[in-house]
Amino acid sequence: MRAEIISIGDEMTSGQRLDTNSQWLSQKLSDLGVQTLFHTTVGDDLPSNVDVLRIAAKRANIVICSGGLGPTADDLTRDALSQAFDRPLELRHDALEHIESLFAARKRAMPERNRIQAMFPMASKIIPNPHGTAPGIDLAVNTFRQDGSIQSCRFFALPGVPAEMKQMWTETVQKRLQSEMGIGQQQWFYFELKVFGIGESDCEALLPDLIKRDRIPRVGITVHQATITLRIAVLAKDESEARVMAEPTKQEIHKALGELVFGADHHELHHVIHDKLVAAGQSLGVIEFGDAAVVAPWLASLSDPDSARYGMTASKWYRCDPVMSLSGIQSTEQQNDNRLQKATDFRNQFETDWCLMIGPYPSPQAIGTMNGLPTFRFSITIVAPNGTIRSNTIEMGGHPDIILARLGKTGLDHLLKQIKAYQAQG
Repeated sequence: MRAEIISIGDEMTSGQRLDTNSQWLSQKLSDLGVQTLFHTTVGDDLPSNVDVLRIAAKRANIVICSGGLGPTADDLTRDALSQAFDRPLELRHDALEHIESLFAARKRAMPERNRIQAMFPMASKIIPNPHGTAPGIDLAVNTFRQDGSIQSCRFFALPGVPAEMKQMWTETVQKRLQSEMGIGQQQWFYFELKVFGIGESDCEALLPDLIKRDRIPRVGITVHQATITLRIAVLAKDESEARVMAEPTKQEIHKALGELVFGADHHELHHVIHDKLVAAGQSLGVIEFGDAAVVAPWLASLSDPDSARYGMTASKWYRCDPVMSLSGIQSTEQQNDNRLQKATDFRNQFETDWCLMIGPYPSPQAIGTMNGLPTFRFSITIVAPNGTIRSNTIEMGGHPDIILARLGKTGLDHLLKQIKAYQAQG
């Protein structure tokens, strides 16, 4: 089954409101095993609404419309459905009685304009709205594709008010999809693998056959704040079956990318490091210098909010030093020596098993005033539990919006590799 969601209203096309209804409906359709292929947003213009509905009917089996069922002149959904499929509007007395009863319960006279909300395209069914004056419309239509075959499409028009829309979906639309269209025997499950240290195009080049659109399971690739997410989509009857179906694809990805894959699902690098240190009963100290602090807030977000200034008590896994400035050091040799000593002193002072020192972070002014994709020299120093020190200076660049996150994640990526190597040695 192919689905399309249509969001209707000038407030959506103008950007004045965020369309959260489409996101929610897509998730609910996915739970029923229905793939949403199109999200369409259209303003309060009748010819445009008619065009959108006719296009949707030719490419989707299920279309969910949100908005445009109110009583005012800019609520056009019922008229658009009527014109698009040549279904004259007719008065439904049971719908009118419900609307009148709502006004009576509120001790208000019903405006004559609300009568329009009881008008329905011929042969359509009512979707009850228990708490609102805008009943929904359930309309099945047949259209001809370009090849002459018949395309069947079921429209469900719901009000844009989220609370009303959600209740009507749960109490009526979902049940009709299941009982009348046989939907819901399977659902979509999603599994994610996280990748860092490679670009999106390079990642796809290493996985050419896995990203093909006709592949089953399908693998999607997205990037956020320098982290690549490979998303495996599986249609299955339950989660157990889905995991079995997804496992060969996971193994192919691990084989192709190796250590570039650092985690799964919603875990970022700091989550993975946290879990490994907790499992080993080890602690971590962090020093960030320059004009930013990136890693410390990420790690602190996983800590006890009632902990002390440096992040945790001695029994906890994480301690964080405030941002430290190492400015005023003249020579590179002196600067490197100073960093190594500070990392060692910090680890000894706060009795942490590990210490990570990263920086210098560039200032927002430096990032904002450079043309193109700025590059910066950046040092990473790691002190292991046995006192071994590893220090690297790298040159790294990136878009100004992600450069700080990329630098911080690079430091965590180096740390994670060192933790894995150290723990592997026993």
